Amino acid sequence: MKAVIIKGNPKFVENNPLADKFYNELKDFLTSLGYKISFDVGEPYTQPEEADVWVGHSRGSDRLRFASENTKTIALGIEGGINHPKDTSLLPGQIPDEFHYILTEEMKDEIRRALGV
Repeated sequence: MKAVIIKGNPKFVENNPLADKFYNELKDFLTSLGYKISFDVGEPYTQPEEADVWVGHSRGSDRLRFASENTKTIALGIEGGINHPKDTSLLPGQIPDEFHYILTEEMKDEIRRALGV
């Protein structure tokens, strides 16, 4: 099984230790569920590679609309997605706070439910 993690806005992700830690924890978590992981930078007007699951974070969640019908999609860090309860930066244009880059056990449980595991 393959999963693509679609990263958020490079302006807030690049050279950000909190983002690095978050994406590595997400990768490790999905790997523990049996997925082979790749990353996509989530640039506008692009489509990530085919996979069983696409996990979009923040601005990267916008890419989820291009998923095939056979690809499960999971949105993190956006309004209506799976989020840290203290994350207050869920709308486009907001500057991400520290909670935007924390993966909680509750979030992992929601991801497991979304994946059916």
